[in-house]
Amino acid sequence: MHRHPGFWAGIVTLLILTGCSKNKTLNVEGAYSPVIENLSSDNAPAVRGDVNALTALVTNPRGYPLRFHWSVGAGTLADSTSETVHWTAPDLIGSYPVTVSVEATDAQNQVSFFKTRTFQVWVDNRFERWTRSQALQIDVAPPIAGKIYYSEIRNPATGESDIWAVASPLGTPEQISRTFFHATAPTVQSDGSRVAFLGKRRGSDAGSSIWLVPPTGGDTTDALLAVQYNLNKNGMLASPRFAPSGSRLLYVGDSLSFGVARLWYRDVGNFATAPVPLLVYSGSEIGNSYVNGAWTAAGDSVVAESYRFYKSSAQTARGLFRFSGTSNPTTPYVRWLAEFQGQEPDWSPDGQHVVYAKPVPGRTDRDLWIIRSDATDPSTAVRVTSGPADEFHPRFSSDGAKIYFISNRADSYGANGVYGLERRGTNVWSVSSFDRP
Repeated sequence: MHRHPGFWAGIVTLLILTGCSKNKTLNVEGAYSPVIENLSSDNAPAVRGDVNALTALVTNPRGYPLRFHWSVGAGTLADSTSETVHWTAPDLIGSYPVTVSVEATDAQNQVSFFKTRTFQVWVDNRFERWTRSQALQIDVAPPIAGKIYYSEIRNPATGESDIWAVASPLGTPEQISRTFFHATAPTVQSDGSRVAFLGKRRGSDAGSSIWLVPPTGGDTTDALLAVQYNLNKNGMLASPRFAPSGSRLLYVGDSLSFGVARLWYRDVGNFATAPVPLLVYSGSEIGNSYVNGAWTAAGDSVVAESYRFYKSSAQTARGLFRFSGTSNPTTPYVRWLAEFQGQEPDWSPDGQHVVYAKPVPGRTDRDLWIIRSDATDPSTAVRVTSGPADEFHPRFSSDGAKIYFISNRADSYGANGVYGLERRGTNVWSVSSFDRP
């Protein structure tokens, strides 16, 4: 039978298209090639001026042997050709480019791959998470006798809450207050022998009193009453703080004038002595309140916020004030720092600095700031935390190296430029490696 020449040409074309060659070149790109998905850091965010282990997260469906190469826009790489490298970040808070490249070869198909990706890595102070909960936690007290103490809201609808302690970051919490309807603002005596807090035994109680329990905890049957709520005498009890040594307990009360908060202390080691007012009530000070007091390490001075017409619609901030911790200063009291948004100040153990929370302009969330205790200009304060997480209630550790605080930030906060979507719960954190003015 005679065949047309085009018939044989078609056969040749068909053989070529069906791929009789041993050198297969199909299905090696696209979903089959290695892809750099992300990078991870052993510190999240990466810590300024310190070594951070960065790891490339690569999808490699065919298991090709991979070759890595890293480069950074700032800082120093100790190694640059492995999946995990060690980067000493710049000692300055900011965002820095980190580039990772990956190479692979498909020897059978004679195909090479090269992928590269640059990440903006956020570098910050060193943050450490102490608790992990969806609950609202408040009022952290720094470590005494190896534990930090804090309050956790048990029922947001009713305000029921408890005092808890934890001995290590993300350790198992230990309940300190039991059977109290409401317990907040824990503070611990320097030798660890007593825990004081603000609490209600029952929901029907008109107000909160100040109670004492041992460090192992206590309930409404064995807690010791330190300062009792009274509508006409102590209707505004708040903010108990033990002195750096001894058994003096600083607190806020309105015993001198109803609705006008002042600083008091009581020696809870000797209930035969009456509470002592740190601030007198005189004509020049009518209407001025002083709250959230904090001791110096020597226990001889106190720093506090001041407000005019406190907790009224006419409330006006008056800045931060300092007083003697042992005797009444003369009136009118002189303002130390015209920081009218400073909240919950705390004095460093060496007496050189004061840390406080401050709302971010135009927002409701707060950041932490630190300033020298001999400063007179608020603009000399240095920011300790940043970003749109609400961070408040700062408390120095006993050596001043850390600041404990409450925040709604989360793990990897700020990594790769991500902030707001990461927030989960309100928990206890600490920060170190921060600048001091």
